[in-house]
Amino acid sequence: MNRWNARREIFTSMPLRSFLTFCLSVAFTFASIGAVNDLFDVEHSDARRLIAKVLTSAVFAVLWIVILHRRMSRSLFIAFAAVLVVAQVSWLIALARIFPPLQRTFTSEEWRTQVDLRGLLIIGLILFSYGWFGTFFQMEGKRYFAAHTEIELASRIQQQLVPPVDLKVGNIETYGISIPSGTVGGDLIDVADSGDFVCAYVADVAGHGVAAGVLMSMVKTAVRMHFMAKPPTGEGLLEAVNNTLAPLTETSAYATFAYLLISTQTQVTYSVAAHPPIFHFQHSGGLAVRHTVENLPVAMFPDTHFETASFDFLPGDILAIVTDGLTEVFNARNKELGEPYIEQELAGLASLPLPEIAAAIFKAARAFGKTSDDQTLLLVRRTGG
Repeated sequence: MNRWNARREIFTSMPLRSFLTFCLSVAFTFASIGAVNDLFDVEHSDARRLIAKVLTSAVFAVLWIVILHRRMSRSLFIAFAAVLVVAQVSWLIALARIFPPLQRTFTSEEWRTQVDLRGLLIIGLILFSYGWFGTFFQMEGKRYFAAHTEIELASRIQQQLVPPVDLKVGNIETYGISIPSGTVGGDLIDVADSGDFVCAYVADVAGHGVAAGVLMSMVKTAVRMHFMAKPPTGEGLLEAVNNTLAPLTETSAYATFAYLLISTQTQVTYSVAAHPPIFHFQHSGGLAVRHTVENLPVAMFPDTHFETASFDFLPGDILAIVTDGLTEVFNARNKELGEPYIEQELAGLASLPLPEIAAAIFKAARAFGKTSDDQTLLLVRRTGG
């Protein structure tokens, strides 16, 4: 089924000019097959039957391509295919009545003339088919390499914008990594040190590919500019990012967001914008809890207010921000992995270095099943005490 969808996607995403060129190529190819069919029945044929067979083969071949090109459900495709089969069989029966077989006797010279004429027609049709296929492959080749170059460039830009995070500021350790599901991902991790505060955040841009990568880079730029413009106080970060991006993007282009503002004080200010909760392993009690607030995604609507909250972040505690690529993982029985395993890994491995905890979480997700989404994890630990 996946191969079927992949093959149909080739046609549905093809530009009209390329599709028409491909149809011409197919038409000439199957026209030559119609001419070959007539060659084997030359004693019962004439010019009218030859033309009818050539056109019939070409037209029905193109009709099959048109059905494949249309975006429709599998059941609807089967229905259209059945109708076309009936139409093709009915036309072949009617064709035999419209142009009944002839009874002709050829001399050897006449026979050779008939064969030569059909042979020349077949060669001509094949040459036209070859020429149109060449044009088609040239057009699609240019389109492919242009898209490939664009994606490769976007991938390199993303690698520069979203490198693995491994930073220690005072008694704050951070470690994060993002694994895109494709060549270009839409997840963002970053840790910004402003001197008085450390801002650690994760954003998950809707969609995948180049467009998501571009929006992701815009989010990072907006966050950095906010910290350069004024000292971070915990208030106004998401509003600033939202008001910067909302006028520049469509409503369907948005990002979920979760961030932490950490200082030397015990309390940590945070906010969550339609993102999975922040996981908090509390060293004193040996338990993991979740922190969240209700907010809309970033960059969806202008002038949106975002709620913030705070909690105590004590020495030995570990915080984890993830994207749904690490929770919406399904096994062969379509069972979802969910969020509890992250809490279990944090509680069970709290004494290990952050990179080892991260590796264990990614390993557990991979062992459970497959995901089609980017997977991102950011860990923060307060040491000492």
